[in-house]
Amino acid sequence: NIAGRMQKAFTGKELVGVDKHGNRYVLFQPDKSRPPRRMVDPYNGVYDQDKIHKLWSMWLAQTRDDAPTESDMEAYDQQQEILAARVKKVQEEDAKVRLQEMMERQIDIEGSGSVTIEGVMEAMNNDKKPAEKPGSGGGKFQPQGWNPNKE
Repeated sequence: NIAGRMQKAFTGKELVGVDKHGNRYVLFQPDKSRPPRRMVDPYNGVYDQDKIHKLWSMWLAQTRDDAPTESDMEAYDQQQEILAARVKKVQEEDAKVRLQEMMERQIDIEGSGSVTIEGVMEAMNNDKKPAEKPGSGGGKFQPQGWNPNKE
């Protein structure tokens, strides 16, 4: 296209693509002895990372060779939705297993007398806290103070 060639001649920028937010992705090569730089000209001059699609970010970072097409981005978004659904399913199944284990051990969450999914999720988060190390009572370290073979 003639307008694109004229823009490149005057600005040194070659338009590669435009996303749904109006951001323009360009190749910029002011010095012909160096490889072109990949850049984004944000819509209205205001850069917002949340409005840069992941595939465009990958192209900008040169971890993707070709500029993404609309169908590439739709396929990527669908894959991300499927992945998110799978993660949610695994988390729900894990919560059910933990709930069953707690019920088998007759654990009363928060003294309420009932076991809930919310309580299980909170208990799961509490399980991730680091355990106290032997001898970490804040006092002076005494190597003979703890013996792993003693009960």
